[in-house]
Amino acid sequence: MDKNYRQYNKRASMDSIEVPNIDKLKKLSDKKLGTGVNATAEQIFSGEKFNKRGDFDRATKLYDDPTVHKEEEDDEDDFIPKQPLVPRQAATGLKKGVKVGEGYVKRGTIVKWVCISIAIVLLVVFFFPPFISNDTDKSKVKYDADVFQTMGMTDFKTYALSNYSVYNEEAFSSEKSENYRFADIVFNIKNPTPFEVKIPQYEVSRVSGDYENAVCYATSLTTNSEGEVIGDTIPAFSSKEVTVRVLVNVTDMTDETFDDCVTGMILSTCSMEKKIGKNTYIPCIPAFMPVSNAVEIYLNK
Repeated sequence: MDKNYRQYNKRASMDSIEVPNIDKLKKLSDKKLGTGVNATAEQIFSGEKFNKRGDFDRATKLYDDPTVHKEEEDDEDDFIPKQPLVPRQAATGLKKGVKVGEGYVKRGTIVKWVCISIAIVLLVVFFFPPFISNDTDKSKVKYDADVFQTMGMTDFKTYALSNYSVYNEEAFSSEKSENYRFADIVFNIKNPTPFEVKIPQYEVSRVSGDYENAVCYATSLTTNSEGEVIGDTIPAFSSKEVTVRVLVNVTDMTDETFDDCVTGMILSTCSMEKKIGKNTYIPCIPAFMPVSNAVEIYLNK
């Protein structure tokens, strides 16, 4: 049997296991041995050599945690969603500009203002009242008129309530004809519209507070053949002179107070309409007619 085989066979056999040397084990457990051989290790574990406290605050400041990502300073524009650049298209239709003077105005703006202007014109033509002015030279007082010439006080008051625009019933307080005066106020009415204007009646809209109980009524003087008030009609594109009669109770009045009473009044149209068809009428905004201060009003001639 060759030499290598014998050597291998010896290692694999149970005879190769040796019993631990008791003397060597005792030496390893000896304190002197540990102190001499492993002095450095003893110092480390006993805390005598490397018993120094670390600066954790400094370490924390210098430590760069790889799990924490630093936020980069972004510009404010980064928060605004980026819009793709779209090529600017040429203005068309109502957005297209029209040269006005040295600048340009959108067609839509021009169309808008044209529509507004047309609407205003139509509003004026259809609903606004005609132009009315006071003719001071022709306005006058009927000094000698007998209020009760055809009927007594009671009948006259009843007739006035049925046919005229009565302002205050308490003004019919006297039964003497000389205590009343007719003031005929003349106005010029101009109708610039293509529609006929019809004014059935007039009324007193305002009187100075001192004369509230003195004004009886106001009425148009235009009547039919039977004496009924039919009001005034102003043809299209024309003007007309109309007279509004006001009855005033002048008891205890002077020329000055009578003048203040009449010239402080504001008259107005009542139920005015415009004819826009053969038999079609539309209501019109009332026209207010102040009595001019230039009108000369006296109790007697």
